[in-house]
Amino acid sequence: MTRTVGRFGRLPDGWDRPDMADVLLSVLLGFFSMANPLGTSRLSGLEGSDGSAAIVVFYGITAVCCTAIALRRLHPVAPVCSVCAIGVALTVHLAVFADASVLALVSCLLAAETTQSRIRRPWSLVLLTLIYAGIVPAACRAGETIDPQATGGSVNRLIIPIVTGWALVSVTALVGASRRRARERVEQALERAAILRAQQDTERRLAVVQERQRIARDVHDLVGHSLSVIGMQAAGARAVLASDPGAADAALAVIGETSRRAVDEVRALVDVLRTDEDPPPAVKDTKDIEGIEGIEDVDRTTVAVRPGAMPAGRDVEPVLATVGEASPGLEEVPVLIARARRAGLPVSLSLSQTGDVDPEVGRAVYRCVQEALTNVMRHAAGAPTAVALSVGDALEAVVTNEKNEESYSDGAVDAAAVAPASPGAGPHADGERSAGTHRGGRRGREGTGLASMEERLADVGGSLEVGPTPTGGWRVRMSVPAAVASRGDA
Repeated sequence: MTRTVGRFGRLPDGWDRPDMADVLLSVLLGFFSMANPLGTSRLSGLEGSDGSAAIVVFYGITAVCCTAIALRRLHPVAPVCSVCAIGVALTVHLAVFADASVLALVSCLLAAETTQSRIRRPWSLVLLTLIYAGIVPAACRAGETIDPQATGGSVNRLIIPIVTGWALVSVTALVGASRRRARERVEQALERAAILRAQQDTERRLAVVQERQRIARDVHDLVGHSLSVIGMQAAGARAVLASDPGAADAALAVIGETSRRAVDEVRALVDVLRTDEDPPPAVKDTKDIEGIEGIEDVDRTTVAVRPGAMPAGRDVEPVLATVGEASPGLEEVPVLIARARRAGLPVSLSLSQTGDVDPEVGRAVYRCVQEALTNVMRHAAGAPTAVALSVGDALEAVVTNEKNEESYSDGAVDAAAVAPASPGAGPHADGERSAGTHRGGRRGREGTGLASMEERLADVGGSLEVGPTPTGGWRVRMSVPAAVASRGDA
């Protein structure tokens, strides 16, 4: 029972204020009983000259019964106390007075109703049984005042009052049981509503967390990669500024183009977050894949993108930017490889596709490959890299880079990040759990790339394996079961 707050403050736990209907009923019953007291007693000691002693006893019985009726809902134990008090008072009434009264009848019926509406089993059944037993002597006393000839015999004048009394008690007990069931249904409905509200609040909080994670992944994909390219090109421009101003100028051009693309992508992401409409379909930038041999057959054959088959030089568009591609999939992987190659990463692509892939799975694998290539550029720039995609019985993508001694020795990655004995560390360990020292001796915070890849693959039922190769390089393997990979065709 909850605490009740009123004008006089808060009641202690478990207590409630008296019900106004009970108070009103007890007041009316008290006034009626006091206006019509029983003055005739069966006990000679209480008769007196004017019956005043018997009236005092009757007033006391009235006060006990009315108080018990008014306070029967005050506390969880109050119904039991109320029924017991009424039982004691009616026992005294039966022993003292020869006549029945309205007070005794109403109090007995209310006690029967209380046993079924407010008291739990087995005590409700015990008290109701005692009430049925108390009806017998009371009915016999009432039957003594009935003419045997009017009832057809002395036996009937006893049976009729008993059956009538039991019938009245049974009806009031059924009313009490019905009220109890109705109250329990209301309490259950309120409890279910509270559980539903709590569940909805939990789902809302979970949805907010998931949306924050999705936005964080999108921002990381759209902005983090561009910033990585900007940092790499800025370091390269600074290194060759004195010896090769032309190369430095080309690197600065890449930085400017990458910055503009990053701004456009952030604006596009904000537009998507502000609207409920689906994002526009991806628009393939064909100029990024010019010069890739066999690219037109990518959907049905195996394509090997060789370093020599792609335009040379670093004065080209930035890598891993997907301008206008709100939902890139596996069909955009060759474009991704082309951009990586133009940024100076020697990368090859082997793609074998014999079945269709669910778009959601394709997007997840695309983003993971994108993250893996970005980590190669960030931690092992210039290392020969191979990307292998296989779509058949299962979807599998593997990104492998060779060890680049020059990249490792110039402070690009600290020792903890490249040590093969440390799981999850290495050129692809943008998401390593412990921060390392990056260029310039700066202490980097924990990355989110590996965690983002794991989350994306887990969302589509896939798995991620990261670890060193026997030759000292690094390998990232992404796999999605066939049943999940092809569910878009179901």
